[in-house]
Amino acid sequence: MKKQSQLINRLSKGFTLVELLISMTILSMIMLLGSWSFSLFTTNWEGRLGHFSKNVSQTKDYILMNDIVSSIIPYVYRVSNNPRYYFKSTPTEMYAVTQSSIFHPKSAVAFKFTVEDFEDGSKYLLYQEAELGVITQGQEINYSHEKILIAKADDIQFKVFGWKDIQQKMASEDPMTNSGARPLWRDSYDAEKSNYMPLSIAIYWDKAEILIPMVNDQGSSLSRITQLENQ
Repeated sequence: MKKQSQLINRLSKGFTLVELLISMTILSMIMLLGSWSFSLFTTNWEGRLGHFSKNVSQTKDYILMNDIVSSIIPYVYRVSNNPRYYFKSTPTEMYAVTQSSIFHPKSAVAFKFTVEDFEDGSKYLLYQEAELGVITQGQEINYSHEKILIAKADDIQFKVFGWKDIQQKMASEDPMTNSGARPLWRDSYDAEKSNYMPLSIAIYWDKAEILIPMVNDQGSSLSRITQLENQ
């Protein structure tokens, strides 16, 4: 009976100071490991979320650029009293008329792509548009709306696939001349001088590349305006 009473007294005393300190040390280590694991998970999650957001943004940019460029039309205006196409492209600029507008849905607009520089040396692609009126030779277009399509890149460039001019195109189709000429990728292209619209346009930024074929009926555009003038 006496031994049983002593055992009960020992059990009722609780933890000793040493046992309490050891328990608190173990608990602190578990909390530290948990906090570190949660911090690591949060960092990885934010990185993945940021990467996902960047991919979504690039996809939106791709869709907008594809719609704008693929909907370029062979707009004809007068140069020295002769009908010419309105399209010009350099590695850092592009001017044309498109039927796929960002700010004026279902309306043709004159637009401009420009590669601009940030202060840190990175580049961005600026899109500008204006409601389409009658474009005349030497006219300065006042663009009323603008949007950044490629927000940040190390390099952005345009290239155009097309014929040197309409004469080269016609000679390639003439069996008598057998010129063997072919359209080429060109850094710069001016449809006003070549009198022929490009066949395809490429947009490069960093490791991304967009190849957009041109779908238009440029021959009939010049024919219609010529017929109207002869009436």
